[in-house]
Amino acid sequence: RLTAAPLARTDDDAFEPAALQAALGPGDALVEYGVLDDELFACIVTTEGVQVQRQLAAWPEVEEALRAARFQIETLRHGSAPVQQPLSALTARAQRRLDRLHALVWQPLAAHLARRRRLLIVPCRSLAALPFAALPHGPQLVLAQRFVLAVVPSARLALHGLQHQPAPPKTVLALGESSRLPHAAREAIAVASMFEAGTALVGDQASVAALQQHAPQADAIHLACHAQFRSDNPMFSALHLHDAALSVEAVEALTLRAGTVVLSACDTALSGAGGGDDERVGLVRAFLLAGAARVLAALWPVEDEITATFMADFYAALRAGHSPAQALQQAQVRRMATHPHPFFWAAFA
Repeated sequence: RLTAAPLARTDDDAFEPAALQAALGPGDALVEYGVLDDELFACIVTTEGVQVQRQLAAWPEVEEALRAARFQIETLRHGSAPVQQPLSALTARAQRRLDRLHALVWQPLAAHLARRRRLLIVPCRSLAALPFAALPHGPQLVLAQRFVLAVVPSARLALHGLQHQPAPPKTVLALGESSRLPHAAREAIAVASMFEAGTALVGDQASVAALQQHAPQADAIHLACHAQFRSDNPMFSALHLHDAALSVEAVEALTLRAGTVVLSACDTALSGAGGGDDERVGLVRAFLLAGAARVLAALWPVEDEITATFMADFYAALRAGHSPAQALQQAQVRRMATHPHPFFWAAFA
């Protein structure tokens, strides 16, 4: 699995696991999941070697646990006001669902990862929709409080990402498509204002042509807009800008700096099956193939006010020189202190 590498547009060289091991730091590990004959297994790659952990769980049981957790988390999808039950009870119920997932997909690996600080996770199939950051770590913590986490589409792209570290952004482009989402313009303006070389394009300026024109010069791109994930055909998933939809195919045609892209839109982290069992097609993969070094995307929609404060924390940490994964961790930890339900803080990956 580590050498199959269906995502082959990063470079022309053959992928070797030894190159990945050499690129990892002493506190790093890559965890790649796979399914064979309904058996969930995992490969753990560190500087010391590659381990295969067999028989983590039965895949149908994992799928059912994931569906139950996602359903429970997304009871707040339309806001907390319509929910009759107290938020504390909903938080406890979501935690029980995540406890079950932890026992299936993480607990068998925990001892092997205890000395690590940064984890790169390559999920398989529907595990791509799992908010790993919200899985428990002991009785009081979650993984986001213990590890710096990043999700990657393949081991090959993990190696590519380790070899192309994004610099702290200076030139920032923020688009806010506000004809459908009034808050998007405010969000884009707030993000751009945090940087001396920040540009906000809102209203009719938030167009596909404007993105194509300005994106190649930007160290960071922030897109606040409506998005649609097409599970029936992931290649038709799109970001809806002012004048047209920006499809996965159109994103792949962009030429971007090795910087950071933030997709502040619903369901942008979701992906669907591509040409092979391990190839997940979606907007994140498209931006990576266009040249981005890191992409921040959402597993579900988040309330406007929460997103605004979350992004302020994220960009403040990014501006201070932290990596995107470290900035994400800081924003998550700050948000869970005031909004403990994972819906509010674990959406972005």
